[in-house]
Amino acid sequence: MATQSLLDEIQQLLDSELCESALQLAELECKPRLHDPHVPIPERLALLRTYSRCHSSLNQHSASLHAITEFVSGPTRAQLSSEDLEQIVRDISDARWALGEHDLCLAQLRQIPRRHRTVRDVARMARCAELVHSSDARDLYKELLVRQPNATEAYAFVHSRGAGAPFDGSTRHDVASITMARTMMRRLEYKAAASELQRLARRHRSNAHVVALHATCLFMLDDVRQSRILYERARALDPMLMHEMGAYSALLMQENDAHAVYALGSQLLRTDQMRPEGWTAMARFLAMTGQTQEALALVWKAQALAPSCAAAYCAEGGIQLLCECPEEAAKMYAKAHALEPTAQTYRGLITSYVQNGEHKFAYSYAKQLVELMPQNARALAAVGSVLAHSAESHAKAVRLLESALAQDPRCTDAIVALASLHVTNNRLSDAVSLLERHLVENETDDMYTRYADVLTLANELPKAAANYAVALEMNPSNERAKTGYERVDRLMHP
Repeated sequence: MATQSLLDEIQQLLDSELCESALQLAELECKPRLHDPHVPIPERLALLRTYSRCHSSLNQHSASLHAITEFVSGPTRAQLSSEDLEQIVRDISDARWALGEHDLCLAQLRQIPRRHRTVRDVARMARCAELVHSSDARDLYKELLVRQPNATEAYAFVHSRGAGAPFDGSTRHDVASITMARTMMRRLEYKAAASELQRLARRHRSNAHVVALHATCLFMLDDVRQSRILYERARALDPMLMHEMGAYSALLMQENDAHAVYALGSQLLRTDQMRPEGWTAMARFLAMTGQTQEALALVWKAQALAPSCAAAYCAEGGIQLLCECPEEAAKMYAKAHALEPTAQTYRGLITSYVQNGEHKFAYSYAKQLVELMPQNARALAAVGSVLAHSAESHAKAVRLLESALAQDPRCTDAIVALASLHVTNNRLSDAVSLLERHLVENETDDMYTRYADVLTLANELPKAAANYAVALEMNPSNERAKTGYERVDRLMHP
């Protein structure tokens, strides 16, 4: 088979995600030609890169590295031009990066003369230097800013070290916009921050960092659909993006999309195992599949890697709630809140204190949240759900929860809290009609389970069984729905 036809055939297999077939063909056809002196050097280099890519597609980065180093260590090296050797250095550094060998990756890229380094080379060197705490990380980030003035990550690193950096006027303006947006986010002014980031995104449509920040703002404002679209756009712009991925895994967990959480965590870990985002996502996946102890082990690893990562403590808070340990959950959410207050940390603290019976603390945080986000339905629902635990405040709780639903008919927190309040007051028909009215816009396995729970209390057993079945069809691992279905089945068929 001619070389170009072979390469096209393998590429077609890779594009079709038939990676094992591609590797088998490469082993049979590419590998024997790599050391054949009769094959021209340009063809052998193309064969080498394709063979290496096949290994990488299956995460066999060590095999990819071995193939490249074996090729360049033989007699072929003398026939390679300086440009060829520089590209091989880049290929080796890619494999080192994928293996998490950041010090060796950095050492490899240093072999490329400064005048021949691309923006990608400098960005990779700066990231590696930061990860291994190299003393020249700041200089590399400053060099990156010279070559790419809109590299906001570089600005953030240099600025945090108290060093000046060469900027032009437009870059200073853009950095000021991001700084302003981040300040607004810390004050929970997410609408204003989203508007600022949206304006910035119009000028820099390909800046993944800006798009991801915008996505986080929308997530905190409960616009889950648009937020998820923006997170995916950010990942498409930069597949190695790590910023804001902790919030994205929280969104996917909230959506009960275990497959997406696993896919995100796997990709993040392939990108960089020394950062917490990948471990946090995988911890959330394990928690969603009932493996809570294994999930805690991974989230503790994330915290050890980055003790100042608020998302890792938020993740543990959620896992501790699943373990029915609200006291531990409150401690974790408090740590996250001290590092970076968000709507998520407020909600986590409120839920933890309510479950632990500490309603005074829960009300305090709920009141703070509604003062910071007065037009947010979930904030109003948080106050109402806390007040619902006191018989004297039931009337006020109902008014707040109904007000939250008037603002956002899809506010799950308000629906659940108001339905629970109706059940507490033995108004089962009101609870059933409320859930029926809002079920169309909130079709989740959790909502169907809650609806079935209320139908069971109202002695509408066939209807309850049908809704438990729908919940289990949507999420077969829903233990609450399984238990409910079995209970109803026993009552119907004693």
